[in-house]
Amino acid sequence: MESVLSTRSMSYLSTADALTTPSQETPPVPPLHMDGVKGASDHHDPSPLFRLPRELRDRIYTYALTSTQPFIWPCEHSNHGLNPALLAVSKTLYREAAPILYAANKFMFSHPSDANMFVHIMDEHYASTITNICLRVRDRDLRLWTAYLGSTTPYRSLRADLPRLRMLWIFFRSTAWNHLSDPAENFRNWQLEPKLRDLCMSLEDRTDAEVRVICCHRVNRAHFEQLRQEYAKELVVDPEGDARSAFFKIREANVALELSCPEQVT
Repeated sequence: MESVLSTRSMSYLSTADALTTPSQETPPVPPLHMDGVKGASDHHDPSPLFRLPRELRDRIYTYALTSTQPFIWPCEHSNHGLNPALLAVSKTLYREAAPILYAANKFMFSHPSDANMFVHIMDEHYASTITNICLRVRDRDLRLWTAYLGSTTPYRSLRADLPRLRMLWIFFRSTAWNHLSDPAENFRNWQLEPKLRDLCMSLEDRTDAEVRVICCHRVNRAHFEQLRQEYAKELVVDPEGDARSAFFKIREANVALELSCPEQVT
């Protein structure tokens, strides 16, 4: 059944979103549970693959089932250039390869319910082994996110859903930039934004992962050029034309500023 959450807008992407932005692709969906996999018995798998050492098999699984780009979920179905059908060969292969699919890839979610539902819709045992995720958080949705990130419930919380998480990227789309004020004043005070600090506070003692928050602001061309010149040592402009500051600490999170300059600021 298609998630009712899949219709939410994902149109606020920045170039920082997950380091490289995928083109509306979703992770390959393996059989929901190993019991649904048809194939040879656990004790004797006739595939020549199992004549290879486990180390070589793992290298094959990694080649077939991992991507350098993050996967958006939910989204239009795509195999992202991978080969998820490999998981349906047998139960033995599923047990060996499924942990690589989940643990070695990066997943992106734009709503807390998506992150929660993903773990429970997929094979929960393996989905809980995810180590690297990206969250796209709009400031207008902050209360939804902080309720999830700061929760301690065993059925709906970041810690319970993703207990093995090691890297958490959050791309926080802020609308706090005052386009009528001095851009230098905006730049000096962006880290004081209450919603940004609330987001960081909600993560305290809620995950063992390294947390990196990118506070994304869209600014007009005049502000962008003024700041790029005045703060040339503090802002690095990437090949896509966006400017990024260094990371610094807010609570337990590492936070950086990203400035983008679309043709029009809305």
